[in-house]
Amino acid sequence: MNWLSNVNRLSKKILFVVSVAFLLPGTALADGLKLKHADAAWGDGTGGVPGKGICKRRGGEGLAPSVEISGLPDGTTKVTLHFTDENWGSEGAHGVIGYSVPAGSGSVVVPSFAGETDDLPTGIEKIGAHQCYDCGGGVYLGPCSGGRGHAYTVYVYARDADGNKLAKGKLGLGNY
Repeated sequence: MNWLSNVNRLSKKILFVVSVAFLLPGTALADGLKLKHADAAWGDGTGGVPGKGICKRRGGEGLAPSVEISGLPDGTTKVTLHFTDENWGSEGAHGVIGYSVPAGSGSVVVPSFAGETDDLPTGIEKIGAHQCYDCGGGVYLGPCSGGRGHAYTVYVYARDADGNKLAKGKLGLGNY
């Protein structure tokens, strides 16, 4: 019976920790965001990255994809997009941007913008530059693996005025 008492105590501790986590502000995320490409050239994000999205050093145009985001929870004031090579580095290693969301909006379209530059369009802010030391400057770096079959994605977070994460989603950009 002693082992059963230990299991009961452990179960109560786990239940308490989980309960507290959901009561703390900014710790529980809403259901996932609905994400899709607003430009048909990107397809559904499961094929190859279009030429316009490839980094300039590999002969592409270095353009970030335009992303349609819906299902934004009440209180969302900004979305952050973390561009990621799933086979290298960490989340956001290809750049992190923020995009302002008008009050009460349930959806937004983040426009395409030129990568490998700090000259960003109105409404888009630099949160973290790409992490390629020999790829030139700028916030965003398009897929640039040199054709090694890497998978690229963008993680999107809805955030409130205090920066707390309200919801998240993940969209494939394709393979390169």
